[in-house]
Amino acid sequence: MLRINESKPIELMLFDNARTIKLKVGSLHCMLSNLSIIRKLWNKRVKSASKELRRGWIKCVLETHQANQDLYLRVMCGRL
Repeated sequence: MLRINESKPIELMLFDNARTIKLKVGSLHCMLSNLSIIRKLWNKRVKSASKELRRGWIKCVLETHQANQDLYLRVMCGRL
C-alpha cells in the first residue's frame, strides 16, 4: 500500500491541477491497484517536479482513486 508521509512538506493540488488529475484518474478502472494507477499517470512533468509537488500529486491521485473505488463498491453492492 502506498502512503504519503504527512510529516514532510506537501504542495497540495488546487483548482485546475486537481481537476485534471481527477479526470485522468477517472478514465482508468477503479479496481486497479494504487501502484498501477500511479505508474499509468506518471510522466516527464511529474518526474521533473519538486519533491513537495510530487508528494502532493501522488496524494491527490490516491485520494481520487480511493473515492472512485468507494463509489464503485457502493454501487455494485447496492448500497447507493
